[in-house]
Amino acid sequence: MKKINSLEYNTLLWFLTRATFIEITAEILLNTAHLDSWISIILAIIIGLIPFSLFSYLKNKYPDQNIIQINKTKLGKFGTFLNLILIAGTLIFAICSFWIIVNFIDSQYLYRTPVIIIIVVLILPVIYTIIKDFHVFSKVSLIMFFTSLFFIIVILSGLIGNIDFDNLKPILNNSPNNILYGTFCFIGFNILPVFLLNIIPQKQINGYSPKKSFIFYLISGLSLLNVMFLTISIFGIHLSELYNYPSFHLLKRVSVLDIIDRVESILSLEWFLALFVQIMMALYFIKEALKETFQVKEKTNNIIMTVVCLLLAILTNFIFTTQGTEIAYFKNILIYMLYIVYFIIPLITFFKSLKKSQPLNN
Repeated sequence: MKKINSLEYNTLLWFLTRATFIEITAEILLNTAHLDSWISIILAIIIGLIPFSLFSYLKNKYPDQNIIQINKTKLGKFGTFLNLILIAGTLIFAICSFWIIVNFIDSQYLYRTPVIIIIVVLILPVIYTIIKDFHVFSKVSLIMFFTSLFFIIVILSGLIGNIDFDNLKPILNNSPNNILYGTFCFIGFNILPVFLLNIIPQKQINGYSPKKSFIFYLISGLSLLNVMFLTISIFGIHLSELYNYPSFHLLKRVSVLDIIDRVESILSLEWFLALFVQIMMALYFIKEALKETFQVKEKTNNIIMTVVCLLLAILTNFIFTTQGTEIAYFKNILIYMLYIVYFIIPLITFFKSLKKSQPLNN
């Protein structure tokens, strides 16, 4: 893999922390923490430093290896077992992420278009991208990042005049358990996926700096806090809970220079791009994991990944056929799987690698 620069790497971090927010996390927060959703996000940004620091530690301690190589070389057969769990868990996460983007497009843009057509249109660029060298995708991510920043500036300038601070009251009118559960969900859906970046060894990142990554982590988290603040302060809690994708519907109030209205379809591309990055990072993680675990050659691996992408498309058309079941699945099953795969396993790697290295120091 050709090297990428630190800015390209950090734009991937930016997108991974934002990917599922308006489609999944915001709805869960509003229906559990309610008016105190913004408090859940603040707590999540603070507590989320624990897994974020864990990921950074592993990357810094083993700069020449990705997480799959670390598990394999330091933990032996047990490491291979952990790698298989990582592959399976990431595949499930990729399928769910692809379903989210398909469902979002189907419900908000192309509700008269058969879902199978949306799936085909989306899966083709996914297949094309995954068989290319990763540095190509990272450069595209950098371009998408600056595009997203432009959209965010337009959104803020168009909404700031609609803020009503009375809609934020009363504060701390919810049970601590609900606030903490919102924090738990935010960390699971918007911070733990950053682990996918540990498939990129530090040596492959020119100018890598943990401080720069931390700044991107912090800014991304605060930007999501801002999204929740705008949603509640403009819509109010009751209207926010009523909408599906309330942060998307908020964009309908944005106008450009009070002349151009109904720009929400263009502005929401920022969230679409974030989901696309998350899907591609999950698939790239699987691709590299298969290559390292089973010593698969590049050409064979590309064929396998094409099959994986086709499997992704097929399964997306058959999961969550009953409306409303997806949120229950995300809250009760997927969230715990993410903690096991993207926090518990790295934690095991951390402690096992420490124990493994002790005899070498004697």
